[in-house]
Amino acid sequence: MSKGKIIVAMSGGVDSAVTAGLLMEQGYEVIGVNLRTWEYEAPACDTTKKSCCSPEDIRDARDVGLSLNIPFYVIKMEKLFQEKVIDRFVNDYKEGKTPNPCVECNTFVKFGALFEKAQALGIDKIATGHYANIVEIDGRYAVSNAQDMNKNQAYYLYGLSQENLKNTVFPLGGMTKPEVREIARKMGLPVAEKAESQEICFIPENDYRKFLAKKNINFTPGVFKLQNGQVIGEHSGKENFTIGQRKGLGIAWKAPLYVISIQDDGTVVLAEERQTFVESFIVEDLNLQAWAPILGTESSECRVQVRYRSRPIKAKVVRNENFIQVFPLEEVKGVAPGQSAVFYPNDSDYLLAGGIIRKGSVTTYEKSDLSILENSELGVSVLP
Repeated sequence: MSKGKIIVAMSGGVDSAVTAGLLMEQGYEVIGVNLRTWEYEAPACDTTKKSCCSPEDIRDARDVGLSLNIPFYVIKMEKLFQEKVIDRFVNDYKEGKTPNPCVECNTFVKFGALFEKAQALGIDKIATGHYANIVEIDGRYAVSNAQDMNKNQAYYLYGLSQENLKNTVFPLGGMTKPEVREIARKMGLPVAEKAESQEICFIPENDYRKFLAKKNINFTPGVFKLQNGQVIGEHSGKENFTIGQRKGLGIAWKAPLYVISIQDDGTVVLAEERQTFVESFIVEDLNLQAWAPILGTESSECRVQVRYRSRPIKAKVVRNENFIQVFPLEEVKGVAPGQSAVFYPNDSDYLLAGGIIRKGSVTTYEKSDLSILENSELGVSVLP
């Protein structure tokens, strides 16, 4: 008996192809959809890589649809992608932030606009090839980690709403990448051996600086300063740097230096590694998953992850309706405004919430001052 219709977002890669095949086997009436968000310039296309945006990838997705004998459609979403992803990406660098375009794409395009289109067609459920799971906790839905932690994508999915989560299926959450490829071979899918790329899909050369230059962004020159205000050099544009960067600074110093702040006037503040550990920071633009909305403030302990590949660390948090202030209980550095931070319980692997690290909120300490961690109290004043 059919489980009903489901839309599968098909990128042209092996993960979404296997997702479609597995759902067919489970009894769903699968409809394949490719979201045309961005088209590579022809010379930059690499047909051996998974990008989800190039003409070759659209053809690969179509070929998978033909192989599975399912309906397949291409939906044009260039305008939305430009507004929600590319413009945000460019503006974040102009403002001295480090953007996270995959989060914006998932939130507003793959699970925002696509979900709305599915509902308009009378189709409740959508599916993707993300490596993640969905759980229900006390009546609320949340993303939880995948079995394959090398592929786990829960960090990028904190922006999904309760309605999204209730009606989304992640068939690959309990599988490893090698298992997915083996299933693709058994199904005879044409993308079974297709390689994948870790690049940002609309930056095929993996060089965001060239991309910004093509967008005619005026780079803001300035100076390098130490935390004490000492000027130690000049640079040609603050947009060339990200928080935590060590290589490519062009500064000779007695010890390696790291970027810890990028200011609007072009000043890039540098520090030695011992001075880069974070005392506190603020996360805003929140989306709550397992955490329910609150009135007033609430203090607790949990784990926070500040980069995709980083390990979640224990922290004390003070949260209210609009933001969360984080006080790490373990050493962490390279906390970058503009990047996402997600929150987990201390003893479980589902998302409580996620948001964007606020510019100007990150305070640091020297590693020798370990009392910062030992004496961190929840009664401290919460920043506005």
